[in-house]
Amino acid sequence: MAKFTRQAIMYSTLKLLQVKPIDKITVRDICDQCELTRNTFYYYFSDIYEVVEELLKFEKDKSLSEQQEFDSLYDEYLQKYHLVLEYKNAVYHLYNSKNRDMILRYLYDITDDFVEKYVRNEVRGHHLSEDDIHFITRFYSCSMVGSILRWLQEGMKDSQEEIIYKISMVYQATIQTLIQQIEASKKTN
Repeated sequence: MAKFTRQAIMYSTLKLLQVKPIDKITVRDICDQCELTRNTFYYYFSDIYEVVEELLKFEKDKSLSEQQEFDSLYDEYLQKYHLVLEYKNAVYHLYNSKNRDMILRYLYDITDDFVEKYVRNEVRGHHLSEDDIHFITRFYSCSMVGSILRWLQEGMKDSQEEIIYKISMVYQATIQTLIQQIEASKKTN
């Protein structure tokens, strides 16, 4: 029951974030949304920011623990960004709040995780150091998160699915070239 109540509070807050900024949401709004008392809310959480932090941690942990195999980087990218795609207004409100770091941390954590898996697959048979793998992972991860941030800054006008598709194409078109360039530079040094 406790797990259900915590999740009800978290997802009620997410639904409210879809329609208004975090600073405009009250504990009363959340309690009304999930039909709980204020005492119940405060039994589980100290404030709304803790709710959002726990929600993002829960979503991140769920995403990172998934063992599903995907056909492509694009398919996994779409799946890992389901929160951004399904709750784009909530993400927009978090991004434009004083607690922007919560959504940034979430985006970087899930992106680094799945990008590293694809990079490690691509570098098999090549002689790259862990630092090189880390650099390549960060390079692609930063471009992916950066595109999301630009999309948020520009008011979410473009189709995020199309942006994800284009970034996936860029990854596919450039990953082996980047690996070969790094490997070649090591041989000449």
